[in-house]
Amino acid sequence: MPGYSTLGTVPDGLPLLSRGKHPNPSRGSCFMEFTSVLAGGPFTDDPSCVDGELAAVLRRANDTLSDSDRPLLVPLLGRAIGLAVEPPPAGGLRRSSSERRQRREQLARCRTQTTLLRRSVSRRFLAAIGSSPSRSTDVWSAGGEELAWLFWDLMEVPILLRRPEDRVRRLVDRLHLLHECYELAMDDLGLPRSMPSCSAPSASVPAMPLAELAR
Repeated sequence: MPGYSTLGTVPDGLPLLSRGKHPNPSRGSCFMEFTSVLAGGPFTDDPSCVDGELAAVLRRANDTLSDSDRPLLVPLLGRAIGLAVEPPPAGGLRRSSSERRQRREQLARCRTQTTLLRRSVSRRFLAAIGSSPSRSTDVWSAGGEELAWLFWDLMEVPILLRRPEDRVRRLVDRLHLLHECYELAMDDLGLPRSMPSCSAPSASVPAMPLAELAR
């Protein structure tokens, strides 16, 4: 199991990781807002280049951890970029009937692939922690499609941890595991990494290699 340091810091000039949603990077950022900055897209806590279920887990993890523990997330910054089924390109307002039909087919294919991805991730995640969901968990997680529900419902599996530091360690370990499950599932399904439509970083925030962020 990898070790993690609480000494991770965010370099000068980049937004600080903090709880909640922020209007702009100068006021700080949550984990997903920081991810959107690294991806070069609009400043948002729900970037399209990260699967919505993974983003939901990361937003809650960001807000669950204390200010002193939140730097433990720094080594994960940027790893979620591209872990999503790429949505079809947006069409113009004026489209022919064939173009509208094609877009409907593309959207349906995107939804199907997203469902397959999430269920594949769920199976891998459950196998890795050596657990099977209860009947209620399976129902509420839509058979593994709602990964955020599954992830948090299984945080006390296989045993309930009493010490806060142990719960933090389990959370961080499982976040790393969840990313790995996404990466393996995407490779297994032959899905390309979904990249943001804006390839250049925001002009208001300087770019920095991910290796620097993990120091």
